[in-house]
Amino acid sequence: MDWGDQVTEKMNGRPADLGAFAAKVKSAANRAFNTPIGRSIALRAYNMFGDLLTGNTQVIGGIQTTRRYVVVVSAPRHGGSYLTKELYRATGVDHKMVPNFLAHDGYPDGGPFWYNMSDGLSVPATRTTIQQTAEWLIMSDWFFRDMQPVDGYKTFVKKGTKMVYHANFFQETFGPLTEWVVIVRHPVAGCVSLYEKAGGLPEDGLFPTRARSVIERWVMESWMRDGFTPKQVGAMPYFTAYLHYWMRYHQTMAVGGMVRGNRRMTVLGYHPDQAESFIKGQLNRYGVASNPNPEKFYCSGKAGKLHPDWMAEAVPVVADMRRLWSSFGVELPRVVDEVL
Repeated sequence: MDWGDQVTEKMNGRPADLGAFAAKVKSAANRAFNTPIGRSIALRAYNMFGDLLTGNTQVIGGIQTTRRYVVVVSAPRHGGSYLTKELYRATGVDHKMVPNFLAHDGYPDGGPFWYNMSDGLSVPATRTTIQQTAEWLIMSDWFFRDMQPVDGYKTFVKKGTKMVYHANFFQETFGPLTEWVVIVRHPVAGCVSLYEKAGGLPEDGLFPTRARSVIERWVMESWMRDGFTPKQVGAMPYFTAYLHYWMRYHQTMAVGGMVRGNRRMTVLGYHPDQAESFIKGQLNRYGVASNPNPEKFYCSGKAGKLHPDWMAEAVPVVADMRRLWSSFGVELPRVVDEVL
């Protein structure tokens, strides 16, 4: 699977037998650990976990001064994969050679709930996030051990959709050299892209009680966080349910610290001119890509015609978000009003 495929990608679906899948993962982990490299990387990861837990300034300072992180932050189906893929190319890395878990947004984990389940135990979400960040730092260092510095630093690209839930941790851990790229899409277009990828709009037009994808589960969780049950969410029109997630996500991005006072942040709207122009600038900046031209940024432009009623429903929410972001000194791009 090409995680960077913006146009034809489909949901993978859950394994039919979760027990067998878990056993397969455990077996693979044991095989990896029973090698010298596996044991070494695991030990380094747990040492890094301890350093992050205790705020070891020497180790964290080393992270911040010898590496540059470029993090793409966006809600799902908002163009983040395109930017991540093209930023890899701009820094001299073939994105197809990078495993999903290193590049994409599911890892390190993060979310709006304080407790989550890990191996059948309820643990603080912060523990999971810090541990997985330590693992990601060590695995990235090993995987990209032969990476050549560009523009003065070894540059690590990462998609960080869920980093908004622990923004201060990631900003302070990755440090002041980190560059943040935020892209925002109109909620109607984002919703159409979501249901198309998940298999189509449900026949009854309502949001499914049983999520068909991780993103639909996140939509459900955004309502549960506000005290609603899955049954109540399942009685809502599909877009009404999604629009609440879009609103909460971008609220969190503002008030949670991702865009607040972030001077090394670029905010883009979901539009070919903005996305391709930004990538063109990065290709020129690093000067190592064989092709100096950005890949075409795909926009269908059909969402507004498909759902004019959704357009009307979204108007006050987008306006509220524009005012909220403005109160933090950040302007929501005007092209967000274009349903692309």
